[in-house]
Amino acid sequence: MIFDYNPIPSRSVFGKNSALKLKEEIISLGGKRVMIACSKGMTKRITAIIQSLDDLLVTIYDGAKPHCPEEVAMAALDLYKKKKADCIVAIGGGSTIGIGKAIALRTNAKFIVIVTSPCGSESTPIHGMLIGKEKKTGRDKRVIAKTSIYDPILTTSMSAHHTATIGMNSLAHCIEALYAKVKNPISDQFAISGIKALITGIPESIKNPNNLNARSNVLYGGMLSGYCVTLAGIAIHHKLCHVLGGHHGIEHGSSNSVILPYAVAYNERAAPEAMEIIKKTMGTTSASGGIYDFARKIGVPKSLMELGMCEGDLDRAAQEILKKTFNNPKKLVEKSVRELLQQAFEGKRPVPF
Repeated sequence: MIFDYNPIPSRSVFGKNSALKLKEEIISLGGKRVMIACSKGMTKRITAIIQSLDDLLVTIYDGAKPHCPEEVAMAALDLYKKKKADCIVAIGGGSTIGIGKAIALRTNAKFIVIVTSPCGSESTPIHGMLIGKEKKTGRDKRVIAKTSIYDPILTTSMSAHHTATIGMNSLAHCIEALYAKVKNPISDQFAISGIKALITGIPESIKNPNNLNARSNVLYGGMLSGYCVTLAGIAIHHKLCHVLGGHHGIEHGSSNSVILPYAVAYNERAAPEAMEIIKKTMGTTSASGGIYDFARKIGVPKSLMELGMCEGDLDRAAQEILKKTFNNPKKLVEKSVRELLQQAFEGKRPVPF
């Protein structure tokens, strides 16, 4: 057995009320002047956290928006510098974490995340922002949070829609890690554990939003999904979702929910060992079919048509995806990618390629 493994350079604090340990974590990193980044809606939910920081908090930036537009990230960076902050605390999901990453990449900021959705972004070296109509991404270990705090209490107000769609994003990270070209036995174990936690926790969290055990499972699966990205990277699925978000304005969680079964079907014959693991872990007879059935179970959007995409834009999307660099087991061919998108547009049960 031969493989490379680089441990995740991040501290994780997991559990009920763990968000109230934020001040302790800031001090341990040497932070003295803190800026919080979040969305406007989030500020009402974090009053106790804000009050716990006392005079360490110098400002709050509450302008986070989906896909982390360049103008939003740069406005946050300007405020961070103006206030002479030395620590950025992102409280929220992927869009807010994107602000923290933009600041960490361009400064010596101590970067902490309080995770309120299971996106996994906090522990990945992938950073990105929406520049014009294109989602630009890169990789740099400096954007991995120094400390990530996972408090299931902060996730109980997530809607059923966001619980399901963001959960599908995390599930996709775990699934893709099983057939990525640079995967290893450690990432495989993270992926398997992540899948189990997510398919158990998501339905129960939707059924009973205040079930902290279920919410903890979803958060745990999201955390592991981030580790999967760090160790194994992303393939056709997430690159397609970036194209659909940047050029076609589709919400990231929703695009993940629709695309995942079809991306798996695209790779089904090219990665048989990974597909066997997926089937065994999910308890299904078909990898792509099992994911499709799970997506129907939790009520996520089922087609690109439902998400408002025009069929006439599918050709362009297929061409755009071929410009990307891939860590995919099957070579990308425009005709096959176009067929993948057609299946996703119609929302029919996936047919392996």
